[in-house]
Amino acid sequence: MVTRGLGLAAAASVMLLPVLARRLKRAGGLHDRTVREVMIPDVLTVDGSATVVEAAQKMQTANIGVLPVVQDGVLRGMVTDRDLVVRAIARGADPATTRVADCATRDIVCARPESTIDEAREVMADYQVGRLPVVDESNHVIGIVTLGSLALRSKERDETLRAATEVSRRSARSGTERGNTLAG
Repeated sequence: MVTRGLGLAAAASVMLLPVLARRLKRAGGLHDRTVREVMIPDVLTVDGSATVVEAAQKMQTANIGVLPVVQDGVLRGMVTDRDLVVRAIARGADPATTRVADCATRDIVCARPESTIDEAREVMADYQVGRLPVVDESNHVIGIVTLGSLALRSKERDETLRAATEVSRRSARSGTERGNTLAG
């Protein structure tokens, strides 16, 4: 589903990894290690009412390229450094007054801490995302899984490389904008 122009008050479409994983489980071969074991637990977030400048400053200070967008502590979207440039600055928006909610991706996939690493890798490859927020039962961000965290903390490096290759296919597209899916 592609949604454009909605304010952050409109609920994000959060697709949870366990729902997607049913087809993977039918295929068999999943390992028992969980996302909790490889996720980065300290996640910096940004409120949707923050300005593009404030988000960019947070990213610069923390040396990161993505921020989960929250409202009242609940995950509502994701914003990347690329989103700030392509969806705001390149379109002539004033970064000092434009809100993060106006350039954030609202249709996102995420994981639960009990999801398996294999499920996370498969979803990252299928949806071509390099960062997967981890949420609890209340959709509060409790961590993030990145291709880097998978590569460093997982024994299945070949599978992580395959996922990275699939994510990179997105970058190979020329002259097309990804729409409103998680950019990474």
